[in-house]
Amino acid sequence: MHRTLPCLLLCLLFATTAPAGTRPGNPPRPRTTACPEAVLPVMELPRTDSIPLEAGALGCNRTADTLPFLRPRYLQAGDTIAVVSPAGRMARKCDTAKIRQRLESWGLHVKFGTHYADRTRPYFAGSDAERAADLQRAIDDPSVRAILAFRGGYGSVRLLPLLDLTPLREDPKWIAGFSDITTLHLALRRLGIESIHGQMPAGFRFDDKAAEEAPSSEALRRALFGELERIDLPPHPRNVPGEATGRLAGGNLAVICAAAGTPEELRTDTPTVLFIEEVGEFLFRIDRMMQSLERSGRLRTLRAVVVGHFTDMMGGERFGVEDPYEVLDAYLRPLGIPVIYGLPAGHEDPNLALYLGREVTVRVDTEGASLLFR
Repeated sequence: MHRTLPCLLLCLLFATTAPAGTRPGNPPRPRTTACPEAVLPVMELPRTDSIPLEAGALGCNRTADTLPFLRPRYLQAGDTIAVVSPAGRMARKCDTAKIRQRLESWGLHVKFGTHYADRTRPYFAGSDAERAADLQRAIDDPSVRAILAFRGGYGSVRLLPLLDLTPLREDPKWIAGFSDITTLHLALRRLGIESIHGQMPAGFRFDDKAAEEAPSSEALRRALFGELERIDLPPHPRNVPGEATGRLAGGNLAVICAAAGTPEELRTDTPTVLFIEEVGEFLFRIDRMMQSLERSGRLRTLRAVVVGHFTDMMGGERFGVEDPYEVLDAYLRPLGIPVIYGLPAGHEDPNLALYLGREVTVRVDTEGASLLFR
């Protein structure tokens, strides 16, 4: 007992001693990097030690398993929407005036976040705190009825410790976007709030090819205004027939897999229909992501799977497969559940909107497939 006392004193000494600049109450020392713009720069990381216990990613420790899902009110002419940038910064030549005009043509008033057009950072549209503040103001503003993410890229996950999403339980409003915004969709699912996977203003097109662009922006408008009831699709050779009902979840496959082990991870222990899409990945990485979902048990409890665009996939010849759907089929077909391929949603036109968190009935037969939102 006497021999252990010095050890205990040393442990207490090291536990209460920290290097200069890292003690509680002092901000961490800033780090710099010489990385070019093409490489993700080192930015300040959010401090979790100063976040109240009731905050964190959701401000709530309950999950969608115990919280009833809430549906925000559909938009009406005269409503106000907010446009914020939770992730990457906008392109230099982006015409924001045309974006405002497009949204106002829907009969909406538009508020842009303070930092939505910020280009002072090498990659992000402002600091983590600035981007989070823009999103939080839109959440807390009772006049705002929907929030559009301006673009994706990367960065939404860095905001989660700085946000309090719980006001959405009292005043639900639509949050719309895709790609990196999958992070927010997963957080909203955990909180029990429906959201919209759909086109973002950065992807709006303003050329003469209106017929090609119309389905994406029109699908977003229809979803916001409550005009989306079902999606009918032609037959696909890899479809798996059947019928099932569950809450639609998912989005970008890489973001879904990256959330594993976090509070926002996708849980499929309640009836779930999974939607996945991806862009710019090597096929061996797609296989690795599917391995992750399979080994975690997420696939085994699904009711159905809907596959969207898998755009600009790489490395098929080296991996020995013809297309990404061959990789997916190896994991999905043995599940014995309905599977839909060819849903036009994701990183190319058309990018149809989907209600995430909404109960959907999936039907697949030789004549085609359908998604019926309940």
